[in-house]
Amino acid sequence: MQATLATQDPTANASSIANVDALIDDVEELLSLPDAAIRLNTLLTDPDATTAQIAEVVSLDPALAARVLRAVNSAYFGLRSRVDTISKAITMIGTSELHSLVLATSAAQAFKNISCKLIDMETFWQHSVRAALAARGFSESCLSRHRERVFLAALMHDIGKLVLYHQLPAESGRVLEAVNAGEVQEEVELSVLGYTHADVGAALLERWNLPASLAVPVRYHHRYAEAPQFAKESALIYLGSEVAHLMEKDRTDEAPRLPDADGAWTQAGCLPSELQEVMIDVDMHWLQVIEIVAPGSLLLY
Repeated sequence: MQATLATQDPTANASSIANVDALIDDVEELLSLPDAAIRLNTLLTDPDATTAQIAEVVSLDPALAARVLRAVNSAYFGLRSRVDTISKAITMIGTSELHSLVLATSAAQAFKNISCKLIDMETFWQHSVRAALAARGFSESCLSRHRERVFLAALMHDIGKLVLYHQLPAESGRVLEAVNAGEVQEEVELSVLGYTHADVGAALLERWNLPASLAVPVRYHHRYAEAPQFAKESALIYLGSEVAHLMEKDRTDEAPRLPDADGAWTQAGCLPSELQEVMIDVDMHWLQVIEIVAPGSLLLY
């Protein structure tokens, strides 16, 4: 099957957006963030919010609080003393890291009820976590202030695929057949569906009332050069995803490289010379992080 780009006239574009919205409408009840995660997201945009208020929002959701405390006490954080309250967790890791933990674990939990025969969920979360760690690693040199935001967007960059695989399994199967034959997934999706998994993922994040700083890079991570804002983040997520793909292949002793990524390096503001160090860091930490984000993923899915 030869993929062709969807027509770019206004009518076709409006139709595509409506279809994406309808798709999200169908899964909105199944895929939802806990109220605490939504309230926390709103609270963290308030400059007058106190640590006590933030801790109270998380603590009022016992399941969410338990996930956060388990994560903070994990080997990944390596804290010397045990953390037994959300207030102490904020003191030890900060509000930015707490926000990242809450959204990351909540997003993974939201998808635990999604049944999908087209993808192995452990493989999906491995790719997502590796992409997130790699994107955050690159951001240390070019966007360090927003590294947790980059991590979150990269972690969720492919969630639109899960929605498509669940809601449109026959069409998604056709897309995957074409991809396995060597075609570009986004081009095939446009041809078959009129929109891409990135559009669906961004629409879901918007429905969750998450900020544009997360939704926009997800929408543009494959066409980062077109990002109307958050251009660095979009390029970083593309690089993170490409690193994850590279790490999933049989690696040789040759120095790793990402083909066709020159524009992404320039737009992100980081260097190819950082690649090997970032890959080593991902290798060291991805298993610890996946146990935080999607613990026992094989059992869950």
